[in-house]
Amino acid sequence: MSEALSPYAWRRLTPEMVSRRALAALDEPGTADPVPVARHDKRIGVLLEFLAGCRWRSLTADALSRQMVTALEAWRYESQWLEIELRWLSNADS
Repeated sequence: MSEALSPYAWRRLTPEMVSRRALAALDEPGTADPVPVARHDKRIGVLLEFLAGCRWRSLTADALSRQMVTALEAWRYESQWLEIELRWLSNADS
């Protein structure tokens, strides 16, 4: 992810574009210049919320990348638990 951001003046990019480029790097690891993900990707909202809560432009590309991956992992785990709890509730109602 940090390699995908480094060739650009990423601190000048909008939070949305940083998110889209970071997600593209996750989706296509090893690609020299991955195409930013589509604007409707639901993970963008997760990263925008994270970026809004920190001073991301003061971080290095490596530090920002690690923190964005952590935010995405936390979101994914929360989503998985929500699905499990919803299944439990639907089974309890049966």
